[in-house]
Order: sequence, then C-alpha cells, then structure tokens
Amino acid sequence: MKRKTVIIPRTSSIGWVLLSAFCFASMGALSHDAAASSGWLGVVFARALVNFLFVAALAIVTSKPLILFAAPKNLWVRSITGTCSMFGTFYAFTHLPIAEAICISNTTPIWMALLVSFMTRMSLSYSVWAGVACGTIGVVLVQQPEFQQGNLAIIAGLGGGFFGAIAVYNLHLVKNIHPTSIVAHFSLIASIASFLAMLPSLYAAPWGTGWTVPVFLKLIGVGAMGTVGQLAMTRGYITGDPAINAIVALAQVAFGAGFDILIWERSFDPASIIGIILITSPTLFFVAEQRLVHQRKRIPAAVK
Repeated sequence: MKRKTVIIPRTSSIGWVLLSAFCFASMGALSHDAAASSGWLGVVFARALVNFLFVAALAIVTSKPLILFAAPKNLWVRSITGTCSMFGTFYAFTHLPIAEAICISNTTPIWMALLVSFMTRMSLSYSVWAGVACGTIGVVLVQQPEFQQGNLAIIAGLGGGFFGAIAVYNLHLVKNIHPTSIVAHFSLIASIASFLAMLPSLYAAPWGTGWTVPVFLKLIGVGAMGTVGQLAMTRGYITGDPAINAIVALAQVAFGAGFDILIWERSFDPASIIGIILITSPTLFFVAEQRLVHQRKRIPAAVK
C-alpha cells in the first residue's frame, strides 16, 4: 500500500488583500502630498484616469472583454458606489493626516458586517464580530481628536467606508466577470464623474508654477498604486470571504502609520498606538486562522 499526500491548494485571497492594502496606503501618502498643488478633485481624476488607461490596455493585450455601458446591474452598482467611495476617501486623504484618513475610511468592515448580515439573513461568526469590535474601538481611539473637532473630512471618510462596503459586496456578486473587466468599468465611471465634478473648479486651479514634473509624477503614482491595489482587491474579494477580507484590508492603517513616521516624522500618543494595534490585530488573527485551516486540509490518502 502506497501513501500519497493530497494537498488542497491554498487560497491566496488574504495575500491579494494585503497587497492592495499596501498599494492603497502608498496611494494615500502620494495623494496627501500632491493635493496641495492639484487640488483633491485633481487627485481623484488622476487616480481614476490612469487606472482606466492601464486596465483598458491590459484588457486589450490579454484579450479580456471591455464591458463599458452594456453592463449587468450588479456591476453598475459596484462602479457607482465605488466612485462615491473614492470621492469620500480622497477628500479624507487630502484633508487629514494619512494614518487618520486611512483609519476613518476603513470603517468598511463595520458597514460590511451589517450589510452581509442583512442581505444573507444569517448571523456572522464570533470571530468576525470580534474583529469588527476591535476595528471599531481602534478607529475611535485613533480618531478621537478629529471627532471632537467635527471635521467635515470625517463625514466624507465615513461615507467612503459606507459606499465601499456596498461596492465590495457587489464584487462578490460578479464572479463570472473577469477582474480586469470589473476594474475597467469602475475606473471609466469614476473618470467621467470626477472630470465632471472638476470642471467648475478648472478656472481656479493652480495651473501655473504648481503643476511641475514632480506633481505629475506623484499623480501618476497615485493612479499606478490605485490600479495595482484595485486589481489585487478585486481578485481577493472574488476568491475569498468579503467580511473577513474587509477586516484584513485594515492592514493599510499600519502601512499609513509607517509613512507618517518615516516621511512626515509624526509621533503617536498612547491612545493612537493602542488604536492602531486594535485595528491591525484582526489581520494577524485571520492570517493565522487561514494557515491553520489549510494545514488541516492536507489530507493523507491511501492509494493501493
């Protein structure tokens, strides 16, 4: 009798979401810096347009269909709510310190848990609710000074998190559409919407010395990081559980805090440190949990 070990392939959904978290944190740091010259709407337009051009070229090269206006309902919902989320998120990115902006924009897991429970009429697991609780307490601790000031950017960030949850949930409903096609449709709608929103302010935009080569490079970087992050996030949410992946995506808060320390030399008070730990701890828990599950799926099979 020969024994053969059958290894069930490991899911890479958490890895894709962690990659997207790093890219989105990098995008936020570049946005925060570039907005001083281009304005926050200019950053949104650059992010969306570069995203669309890259993904459209990728779709053509790889022979993937470009689904533009004849798209199914769930894809339209994903693109429109994703655009609303982008507007709120970038307003927060460009009006708050980067770590705080990422924190407040990442209330998506809270909205996601409620949305999943409402749509499926099913109770979430204790581990998911524990992760949501940790994330919520952490966001409050990190954002406490801004909450007291009642900053408009906080409302925009919360709105971005709410619409982001709807967009992410609809990603899970379009599994039959290739990720490249999904991102192309979203970035096209976002490009059109951001350009129309930017039109009234074009005359007041600083088109003079503010638009330098470094500014353009930062805007291209915003689009590039957003594109890679969007593709990675799309792949991760299609192949994994949306509620768990939404919590794993909170890892970008830790990346953003790293940028604050390394680039802007910011220091954190004890409440902020505790908050960041609470926000990022669910990521470590779910990574360890998935690895344990996959180890248990290594099933020895007896072959005669």
